[in-house]
Amino acid sequence: MVPFLEICRRATTGPIVAPDDFDMQRFVPNLTKAIAKYGLKAPPKDVVVPWDDDLADRIFLAAKEFLVETGCYCPDTNRVITFTREELDEAIRYAPRACALGEGKEAKAMRPRRPEDPQLPWCHVGGGIPVSSDEIASAVVEGYARIPQADSMSIPALTRIRGMPVQAGAPSEIFAAIQSVRLGRESMRRAGRPGLPIINLLSTSASPMGVLAVTNREYGLRPSDGWLIVSLSELKLDYNVLNKTAAVLSFGGNVGFAAGAIYGGFAGGIIGSAVLNAAYIMAGPLLVGATYHLLYSLHITQSNSTAREVLTSVALGCQAISRNMPFPYFNLGYAAAGTATPQLYDETAARIITDVVSGANIETVHPAKGILLDNYSPLEMRFACEVAHAAAGMTRQQGNEIVKALLARYGPHLENAPEGSRFQDCYDVDTLEPAPWHYEIYARAKEDLRRLGLPLR
Repeated sequence: MVPFLEICRRATTGPIVAPDDFDMQRFVPNLTKAIAKYGLKAPPKDVVVPWDDDLADRIFLAAKEFLVETGCYCPDTNRVITFTREELDEAIRYAPRACALGEGKEAKAMRPRRPEDPQLPWCHVGGGIPVSSDEIASAVVEGYARIPQADSMSIPALTRIRGMPVQAGAPSEIFAAIQSVRLGRESMRRAGRPGLPIINLLSTSASPMGVLAVTNREYGLRPSDGWLIVSLSELKLDYNVLNKTAAVLSFGGNVGFAAGAIYGGFAGGIIGSAVLNAAYIMAGPLLVGATYHLLYSLHITQSNSTAREVLTSVALGCQAISRNMPFPYFNLGYAAAGTATPQLYDETAARIITDVVSGANIETVHPAKGILLDNYSPLEMRFACEVAHAAAGMTRQQGNEIVKALLARYGPHLENAPEGSRFQDCYDVDTLEPAPWHYEIYARAKEDLRRLGLPLR
């Protein structure tokens, strides 16, 4: 296996390439060549969730070839981190087949799945969406921890600390990082689940200093949590990413590599995005010593993960990995519609069913593209987990029919989706119970999915 220190050395000694040249003379041509070599073509438009195993296997081979030929770019040094086919094959062969997370009665292993696998998916609950106050952050996380299917948690991003706006690089960022973890732990303890792992690292802080500030079992993150390392698009690792990785590996934390294709960007369309998604997952153990992967893929103009083209490209990339590399990963989707809207429930079901039947574990879908303040609630997160468990063991053809029906309903409204409600407007902050009108939307969404053939309880 290539040591991480050697990856850092290659970031300072690899071939010098201008940033635009990496994208246009290395990334794009190599991806085009790999697609042509393996004869990759997108499925027909009436197939949203594909079930072509031969296509998935060829995408896996194309992803390996593309990754070796392209390498990874370090913007701080303008050099390419290169590696050989043998080094990549070894990283794939010896990649972890399970990731141990959590403590006490909540200790559990995230495991890989295969397409149409009856094994229940790992359900990661929550989101790094910004909140307006400590009170809202605390209530939201406690609500998440009450979801019985939740296997791990994300904690929200604090926007203020003692009235001060949280600013990157300022002391407020460090204080807010520590406070966000402390609030999360206290909220999970109130829910009776103190051992639940936090595996989104810090939404409040993206800096190496923020990571170091919470590397403390007493009030911060534990080695049994997940330490998310987010790459730059596309195939770029800067010193910010490498510095955080160095700290986490030294601490003995579970490194989660987070990366996904931007549909319509340098990767192009469905097939290019599928190849890049597969390449990202297989690159994590080699580049940063990852023990799990968070895959997220967005539409370049719509900024969602529920458009038909993104559903299909993610499904293909997931099937390529799930069939050929037993490595734990989960998917995160971004919906166009906001909290407590019927469209959010339709988008959530389509994203989750696609992921589960394609062999992925899941993260609950982020409402309103994950950018609106306080715009989420535990009820749609519970719905996502229930859908994920119900979809386990379904065939891809069955999933395709349900997703097509949902897409026909919400697809025309993706670019003018409703913003929905804030948590405090659709939930009782004291009792953590949803407003009756919100619960009715949830109940109708479940009944509708039963009619479409999903075996929801």
